[in-house]
Parts: sequence; structure tokens; C-alpha cells
Amino acid sequence: MALKISAQEAAEIAIGSIGSGYNLALDLRLKYCQEEEKDSPLIEFEQVGCYDVALPGGISIPNVSKLIKCYQGKGTRNMCDVISFQQMSERFNHELSLSGKIPSGLFNAMFDFSGCSHKDAVSTKTLAFDGIFITLYTVLLDKSQMVLCDHVKKAVPSSWEPVALARFIKTFGTHIIVGVKMGGKDVIYVKQQHSSTVQPTDVYTKLKKLADDKFLKNNEQSRINSEEVKLNNQMQDISIIYKRRGGREEMNLPHAEWLQTVDVHPEVVSMSFIPITSLLSGVPMSGFLNHAIDLYLRYKPSLEELHLFLEFQLPREWAPVFKEFPRGLQHKRQSNSFLQFKFLGPKLYINTIPV
Repeated sequence: MALKISAQEAAEIAIGSIGSGYNLALDLRLKYCQEEEKDSPLIEFEQVGCYDVALPGGISIPNVSKLIKCYQGKGTRNMCDVISFQQMSERFNHELSLSGKIPSGLFNAMFDFSGCSHKDAVSTKTLAFDGIFITLYTVLLDKSQMVLCDHVKKAVPSSWEPVALARFIKTFGTHIIVGVKMGGKDVIYVKQQHSSTVQPTDVYTKLKKLADDKFLKNNEQSRINSEEVKLNNQMQDISIIYKRRGGREEMNLPHAEWLQTVDVHPEVVSMSFIPITSLLSGVPMSGFLNHAIDLYLRYKPSLEELHLFLEFQLPREWAPVFKEFPRGLQHKRQSNSFLQFKFLGPKLYINTIPV
């Protein structure tokens, strides 16, 4: 298990990530913000001065731009009805301040999907969740005026160059972080396969009972010994997935005890993003990058093989291009047909050369 960082370090990383790039194909984790090799934000911060941020738990972060605001959060129980794959993906994107139905890395991580959206969607009948979301504080960027830094604009490829496009995505990510919610969440996710004959109302009833037992009773029987378990014989082809973020994430820890650990080791609960490509107005030929990012997020190849994946997207010409045909009288070329004959002659000539 990865070592937990302190609440102070977590706050520093969260605030420092504002304005940085992020790969939306990944799960939402502080470690991915920390691992991004970026010496500066991707957007220009106006010189409006700095202030010291005071956060819950006695945490203080000095010299924070006044464009970054911090707000105290709260804890809520949030339940989503039984809905389709596309509807749930759209709901997750809405929580990230994004539009569209392309599954995010967070969506795939929470429901244990493979990342191949077409395959996952075809095999999935319905999805639902019920959980406790603890937001200790929220960090937000004033989005009134955002301009990409010059070094980011200069890195945008001006043609379909797979290596350069892949390098841009690896270096800068696909989106820019404009908000971070820190705290923890303890959630039960339900995934119903298409082969299941269980009605949505029965799925909802089962999920609510499991969640009530876990979050309200807080008894020893609510301990979870496995991250994913199967329902009883009457509920086959339905998976129950237990996920925790923040605090002690071991699933055998009772919910009430887990709550006491969130303040000490907070994690990302959610983020807000804007697409990098939304800030490329005026950058010539930026449509190539827009298309490359869209393909990457839709099919999610590995970053190591991204340039090969993009290379495969180049159009292939399996026929001569118009105007490449020679014009005018051409010399007759010698033909080695297997069968030769004359229309006006009385004989049929056979080529006996073996093939």
C-alpha cells in the first residue's frame, strides 16, 4: 500500500495543482498531480497579489494567488438512481464540470471498467451508487480570464504528427485543473450486466439496504472483506463494488472508524476541469491536437503506445490518386497473360509457362 502523506502536504499539492495539466484518462488521485513533471502552470496568472490560505485542521498555506479561492466543505450522502452506462458517464463528467458521454478515468476506476468504452457499454445494463462524500475544503480558480502560456501554444503540432501529438499529451495532459475538492468518500457502486434479468427497482432496493446497513448501523456485520462481491443467487450478474478514497482505505475498517481518519489523510474527492483545447483559439492548425485528444480519451491506449495508435489513424490510400494516371498515347507494354487468344483468328493460343 502506498504511503499516505500528511494533511499539510495534501493541501500544498491540491493548491499547487490549480492551473496545471491533467490526464483525464487517469483516476483522480493526488499522486498523479504530484507526479506531473511541470515546473509551472499551463495558464498565465495575473499579478493580483497573494494571501495566506487557512484551511480546516489548522492548515496554513502561504503566498497563494488571490485568483485561487478556498471554501470549507461538508459531508453528504449521495445516491444515484439505477441508470444506463451513457447516463452515468455523463453524470460523472458533469461532476467534473465537463460535457459529453466519453467515460473518464474516474468513471472507469470506480466501476472497475476496462477502459474500452464500447465493450464496457455493450456488456453493461445499468449502473448505480450510494455513498458518503466528505468534502473538507474546495479550492477553485477564478475562471473569468484564462490564457494559455506561450510555451504551451508553441508546443501544439501544426500537422498530424503522431510523435509530436503524443508528446504534447504526455507532457501537458488533456485538461487543466481549475478546482479540487479534498476529503474522502466511502461508496458502494452497483454494476448490472446485460445478461441479468433483475428489475431496476430490485437493484435499487438491494443497494439501499446495503448502504443503510453500512452507513447507518455501523455494526460489525457491515465489515467488507472483499473489494468486490457477488449478490445472492437471486441477483446473479450484478457486482457490488466498494470504493474508498481518503483516510484509511482498507475495506475491512468499519465506516464509523474510517470517518475519523479522513481529516488526517485527505484525498481528492472530485476535480473541475477545462479542456486544454478550449484555450487554443487563434493557434493555427490546433484541430489536429483536438482530434488526437478526443481519440485518446475515447479509446484510451497506453501512453507508451499512443504515438503508434495515432499513426494508425492516418488515412491509407489503397488506390491511385486522381490525376496520377498518365495521359496521352502510351507505349504498349509486354503482357505475360496466362491465357492469350485472338478474337478474329481461327486459333486459340495457350501460354504454357508454368506459374
